[in-house]
Amino acid sequence: MLRVLHRIALVALISSVLLSCGPSSRVYQAPPEALALASKAVTYPKTSFVVITDPHVYDPALGVTGSAFQAYLDKDRKLLKESEELFDAAIDRAATEEADFVIICGDMTKDGEKNNHLMVAEKLKRFQAAGKSVFVVPGNHDVANGEAVRFVGDHSEPIPSVTGAEFADIYRDFGYNAALDRDPASLSYLAEPVPGLWLLAVDSCKWKDNRPGHHAITGGAYSPETFGWIEATLMRARQQGKAVIVFQHHGIMEHYPHNAKFYGDYLVDDHDAVAEMLSTFGVSLVFTGHFHAQDISRRVFDEGRRTIYDIETGSLVTSPCPYRRVRVTDGQKAVIDSRFIDAIPSHPTDFKTYAADYVYQGTIKLADEALIKYKVSEPGRVKFNPQVSRAYVTHLKGDEKARIVIDTDGAGLWGKFVMFMQEDLLYGWTTDLPPADNRLTIDLTTGKSE
Repeated sequence: MLRVLHRIALVALISSVLLSCGPSSRVYQAPPEALALASKAVTYPKTSFVVITDPHVYDPALGVTGSAFQAYLDKDRKLLKESEELFDAAIDRAATEEADFVIICGDMTKDGEKNNHLMVAEKLKRFQAAGKSVFVVPGNHDVANGEAVRFVGDHSEPIPSVTGAEFADIYRDFGYNAALDRDPASLSYLAEPVPGLWLLAVDSCKWKDNRPGHHAITGGAYSPETFGWIEATLMRARQQGKAVIVFQHHGIMEHYPHNAKFYGDYLVDDHDAVAEMLSTFGVSLVFTGHFHAQDISRRVFDEGRRTIYDIETGSLVTSPCPYRRVRVTDGQKAVIDSRFIDAIPSHPTDFKTYAADYVYQGTIKLADEALIKYKVSEPGRVKFNPQVSRAYVTHLKGDEKARIVIDTDGAGLWGKFVMFMQEDLLYGWTTDLPPADNRLTIDLTTGKSE
């Protein structure tokens, strides 16, 4: 009985740091007409584009001093104070890239504050001035968020978030006005940034279920209506010989062993079925964000005849503060490179060190607070917290090189039990599933990568 109670307590403990949901269970059944088109060859047009995600932009005018703001920072790992500088730096650098367009995979703002969305939209005009079109989708923080606030001294005050209609209106020049089609059930849409390439912008968030005064729902899903709209759109793409690239906030496949077990809300519900459905209709590249890590995963279907990649990009406000540039060549290769913000005005010379230490120390603090609540001894916390943080930071960077070996000396019996229960997570974070994460070339004809 004691062991059962310990397990129950530990599940509650981990949920304070991690979010989980049930495994993917839906099985995708492709319509016969889709299978008939599966062998139809599609040629990707030559193009290049930039991928940015999770900038979490916060207007300093909403408050950056006082105990309430500090309390928010203490429960987070994002470089919120520096978010505007980081977004500006990313725009300045990415605007000089040889690229036709830019995609942003959601979490535009801290918590959906209308002020912050308006700031983001104004800044995105600089991409247009540089000749680059921009396409956005919402993240789980962006719409109908009950935690949209300003900070005033020792308290916070609610301020307006945005509705779905307001999100589409604010970003009308960044995808929605250019839409060839829109899903009536979500903020998903279809665009054609270059001739022959369809860009499917999928709203994978559950913002319709958010409630005032409550934390926005982290998980994602395709409603039956949106799932059907995507199927119909992809069918048209196959019939018209259009290549398709998808981008959304939530991942469509695991990025490390036990991802779904510990962090299921960072994958779209029924992610196995979603991946197979997209692959069935010839989608090879899906760009995602949400988890703030640099990681690329792949799934192979139909005995190797279909391969789909989930290219997750890390957050601008979490070290190593990346974005990606993607080139599609005449030779049907997708060449993916990573870029990293290494200086901002407030940290012109030490930013990389500052940002890395910020997320490392922030993760230690969050783990320590959770372990204190569940009566783990100080020696156990001192032993456990740095190991969690090192594993997490390792995964954020991508291309993990070494698996963690858990050290339990001096942790105490209960501390050792906690570490034992978390072994799968720490192992997962330090295990790099193929392929490479930061630089990769994908053959869009064969699905192979190097």
